[in-house]
This record gives sequence, structure tokens and C-alpha cells, in this order.
Amino acid sequence: MPAQSRTTTNPSLPTILSSSPASLRAKQSNLAILRTGSAKQHQLFFGIDLTSTTAKPSACLALDDELQLIYFGFIATDDDVITTQNLYSPQVIAIDAPLSLPLGMCCLEKSCPCQPKSSEKNRKCDQKLRHRGIPCYPTTKETFIKELIYRGISLKNKFCQQGFNVIEVYPYASNTCLFGKAIPRKTTQEGISFLRQRLANLLPALSPYFELFDHNLCDAATAAYTAFLYHQNMTEALGDDKEGLIFIPKASQGKQSS
Repeated sequence: MPAQSRTTTNPSLPTILSSSPASLRAKQSNLAILRTGSAKQHQLFFGIDLTSTTAKPSACLALDDELQLIYFGFIATDDDVITTQNLYSPQVIAIDAPLSLPLGMCCLEKSCPCQPKSSEKNRKCDQKLRHRGIPCYPTTKETFIKELIYRGISLKNKFCQQGFNVIEVYPYASNTCLFGKAIPRKTTQEGISFLRQRLANLLPALSPYFELFDHNLCDAATAAYTAFLYHQNMTEALGDDKEGLIFIPKASQGKQSS
């Protein structure tokens, strides 16, 4: 991979590429491939903090069934994301992006006559999050994340065609279930420090690398952990399975690492 490397302080994790998330995104390259030999002996869970455009690479992270860190990095294109999944063959892929439209809608174009069946317009999973006091992005034709929604649906369909198990997650909702609602804004230094500390308690294997984690990689870690919980039947499904579900940790998992 076209990036400079340096040796980690953890001898069990051989090499990590680049020195910071910022330089990684500039190079649009992967940050790390870890424990590739042992990865084939474990079930893997992949989290993707998807962006709306390939101009901003998406943060990705994989955990195994012992919650050991297998991979983390930034990947730009859908083809490269798919290639990475094919390399690791994860049991579950958790994507942080809306992966469906409200029932009755075929697109998000205002010029199209399609309309949601629900009078609330958004998907039921979005409505259920809001009823719990968890804000989320709209999935109506007035949304400002249209390109992200289109990309998420397209990527999900590509994965499903290859036989992968794909779920929709929302790291902010997962973090709220795990750590409580008093979460500082993740784009602030206080917020990043909060996420690093809580995730370090939850996923100690990530601790040697948190100095490299921005909020995007933190979200990818939460997504991967939610995928792990999903596989353990420790998540709750919100929404209508005919329309689209968001998976969040069950209440029993909450505040374990505060």
C-alpha cells in the first residue's frame, strides 16, 4: 500500500501506516492492517463511517470475536471498500448511513411524484430514535444528506449481492445507549477525549492507537462494536423490517464503560 509506515509500540500488532488520520485522508489510503494471519481464524465485524463522497475517505475498522483490533483505516472509493471486505470476509458489516428510504418512496428527488406512506414522512426507525430523544438526520426529500443516503443504499446492495450480512447503525445512538446521553459534541476536543476514554474502557485493544483516532474512526469503532453485539443477539432493532431497521445496543449493555 502506498504509504509510509512506522512500527507500533505493541509487538503483537506489526505495522501501522501513516502517522495521523489527517495525512491518511490526504493520501486516501489505508491506515492499518492488523493481525492478518489470525484474522482468518476468527469471525470479524466491520464498521464503516460512510461519507457522502469519495473526496473524503470513509473511516473503517474491524474487530474479531474476541474484540481484538484487526484493521482500521480510511478508504475512499466503494470499489476499495468492497475489496477490503472481500479480503477479510466479515460476519457482519455495520454501516453508519441510512440504508433505505421511507416506504412509498423510490428516490429523494423533488421532481419525482413518489411520496412516503407515513404522514410523518421519515422512516419508522428514525421516528423511534426521535421518540427516545435521539436526534437523527432526515430521510425525506428535504434531507441535506441525499448523496450519503444514495451511496449507503448502493453500497449495501453491492454487499448483499455478494452475500454479506449488512446492518444499518447510528454510532451516536449506540454511544447514547452505551455511555448515556451526556456526550460532548464529537467534533470538539472534549468530545474526542470522551469517546477515546469510553471506547478504551470498552475496547482495550484499541488503546495503543487512540492518539491516531479522530471522531470518524471512533464512530467506525462504535459501528464495529454494534455489529459484534448484533451477532451476539445483544442489539435492539428499531423500525419496520420491510422499510429498514437501525440496530442499537440493548439496554442491558448500557453504561458498561462509564
